Amino acid sequence: MEYVYTIMMSAMGVGLLLWAALAFISGNTMLPSSYSVNKARDKKKYARQFAKLITLIGIAFFISALVGLTEIYWLALVVFIIGIMVAVKVGKIIMKGADE
Repeated sequence: MEYVYTIMMSAMGVGLLLWAALAFISGNTMLPSSYSVNKARDKKKYARQFAKLITLIGIAFFISALVGLTEIYWLALVVFIIGIMVAVKVGKIIMKGADE
């Protein structure tokens, strides 16, 4: 039971990275409808930029899972929150040119 946090975070990270890989390769975000995708001129470029953002979020899950192996769960949660904030900041930069 002591590794539940690590297993859950790793599973989420794997899921997000698989989705990002499929989105990057196919050039499709695989979302039913998205306002930004419908407004984007180059949908393939948008999907690839979006896949990069999802990859950053998946990496935040993995880093938190690795810290969770130390069984200091408050630190793992802090690392996860900081990782998501960094992913959002970098994601804004990545997605800025995606809808042009």
